[in-house]
Amino acid sequence: MSKEKKLGRFQVMALLQAARYYLLTGDKRRAYSFGLNRAIFYAWAKRRGGAPRVKRRRITKPVEEVKEKDGRIIAYVGDEAAFVSPNGLFIIGGEEQKPEDFEKEIVRRIESVMPFEEAWKRAVEYLESFDKRVLLSQREFFEKVYKPVRDVFPEGVEKPKKREKQETLF
Repeated sequence: MSKEKKLGRFQVMALLQAARYYLLTGDKRRAYSFGLNRAIFYAWAKRRGGAPRVKRRRITKPVEEVKEKDGRIIAYVGDEAAFVSPNGLFIIGGEEQKPEDFEKEIVRRIESVMPFEEAWKRAVEYLESFDKRVLLSQREFFEKVYKPVRDVFPEGVEKPKKREKQETLF
């Protein structure tokens, strides 16, 4: 009996978060940075038993950057916050997550299971089946998008069904 290769949760999180950012902004370069950043963040939070959350109260744009009084830049993706470097890439622990890092850490691992472009296409199509409101909510994204497929990607998203659409916020 041969054991089939499957993607790890870290790679699935990074891929889905990157696709989320891409759908909200159209910026694939920063999407790769965001995807890797969020995968690192959630892996860290899991080990720590949770993490403090910085949320904005009112969402006026899907993605918005705010310069703090101390000079740090925070990007809000929906209600989720992540720090941004002066180069415009996402950072965690003082380290930038570059698109090349995403390619090294995520794309290579996905390529060992399936062609990356196929995985990317499936991720984008899967996320397109959700209401924009879900993509803008950190909690709903985790619960409704990531958790159901984290152990079954890509098979679990072979044919995404259209979910009930609600009015979008924008």
